[in-house]
Amino acid sequence: MQEDRLTEGSLDLRRRQLLAGAAGAALMPWVPSAQAAGYELEGVELPETVTAHGQRLVLNGAGVRKRGYYKADVTALYLPEKRTTPEPIYRLNGVRRIQLNILREFTSSTISRIFIADFKQAATPEEFKRLISVVGQIGAVYANVKRVVKGDVVNLDWVPGTGWMAFHNNRPLQIEGEPISAINNELAYQIYLRMYIGEAAPEELRNALLGLTRLPRAGEA
Repeated sequence: MQEDRLTEGSLDLRRRQLLAGAAGAALMPWVPSAQAAGYELEGVELPETVTAHGQRLVLNGAGVRKRGYYKADVTALYLPEKRTTPEPIYRLNGVRRIQLNILREFTSSTISRIFIADFKQAATPEEFKRLISVVGQIGAVYANVKRVVKGDVVNLDWVPGTGWMAFHNNRPLQIEGEPISAINNELAYQIYLRMYIGEAAPEELRNALLGLTRLPRAGEA
């Protein structure tokens, strides 16, 4: 009899363990995972954090930038800390990154033309006149890209103490075959930020980069 009671007790314990395990498994899909792979937009995977120039940055937001009816790129904004309005982003210390995940092919002439038009729209007439030589320098950098295609990644970083640095598929952009380390003009980068999160930027893109619209997790249907 004692042996029977021990057997029954062991079976009862096993049943409780199985029920607890089943209950835990049923709850798992509802628990957000800190190990999630990040986000995904238009097939582009966007990590939740990146390390740039030795600093950890968080994904503030991301959205699709359009040119007419076409989707040009998935733009992502990485910052040292999340912010939901433009002014605090302009004033942030540390590295800031605008990442362009290209969705269609562009030639260097098209890239330069788009950049100059957008930059001029985001700047005041006085700022544009003051920065005309810097705009020409940036245009020369873009001219040496030749073309970008779907799947390319362009990172445009502000590094305090160094300046504005640009990379195409992790390679520094160049002028006349010489690597350009940085354009040390913070006002130019501030205006570049305005192109994406300023008043002249498309509202849908601006809200996405400011983290005001929900970004789908990687793997979501």
